[in-house]
Amino acid sequence: MCTHLTILLCAIILAACSGPKETPLPRELDKIERIKPAIEKLTPEERELVAGYIIRHTVGAKLGGLFGGKENLGIPEGMTLGKAIEEQRKFKADAAIEEAKQHAVKAKLQGEREAAMKPMREAITVTLVSKKIKAERSSNGIIWNENLEVIFGYKNNTDKDIAGVKGYISIRDLFGDEISGFLISNYNTIKAGQTVNWMDSRSVRFTIGNNNDRKLAELEDDKLKVVWDPRMIIFKDGTSLTVPDE
Repeated sequence: MCTHLTILLCAIILAACSGPKETPLPRELDKIERIKPAIEKLTPEERELVAGYIIRHTVGAKLGGLFGGKENLGIPEGMTLGKAIEEQRKFKADAAIEEAKQHAVKAKLQGEREAAMKPMREAITVTLVSKKIKAERSSNGIIWNENLEVIFGYKNNTDKDIAGVKGYISIRDLFGDEISGFLISNYNTIKAGQTVNWMDSRSVRFTIGNNNDRKLAELEDDKLKVVWDPRMIIFKDGTSLTVPDE
């Protein structure tokens, strides 16, 4: 009698100890619904971790295989809700560490780029000299295209002649939003202390990208800001200033 009672008590204790986290996780996605009652007993954070684990080892694994990556074998045999929670928690922690490292590297590179740009911006001052829309007409006077024509001035603030300049000019409004941008390569020699002009022209009817050249042409000069992002300055004596690659 005592033996039967002991076995019964042990069974009750074991049943009490085996909470929802001991529930086996089905390997097939279509059988997950069967363990829904156990999942509902988990905390909101644990449920989110389980969902992340399941997606990562099923849908995510399949997608990885489709795009040339190594396809995961899916949910391992013998996986329980508790193990899935812990593995997904570790996965998220490792991902957060990796993301922090990438952010640190990016911040370091951005700092190096800004430090390199400072003397380059001091070496050359870029100004917007003029901007206008110029129509192109057919022989019978019909306008078939319109171009934005811009002229930028480059002043050499150094005591050395500059052989060439390469960079990006961003034209922004009062709120700091970019209206238009121009990649430039200026091969004109800029004498020490002198200024040269660089002109560009492009269609406002057959435009590519997100630039708003017509708005640029129409806005008053005091409502625009020129942001000069130099990439390379080559001096006549063979020396140069460059910005590290992104």
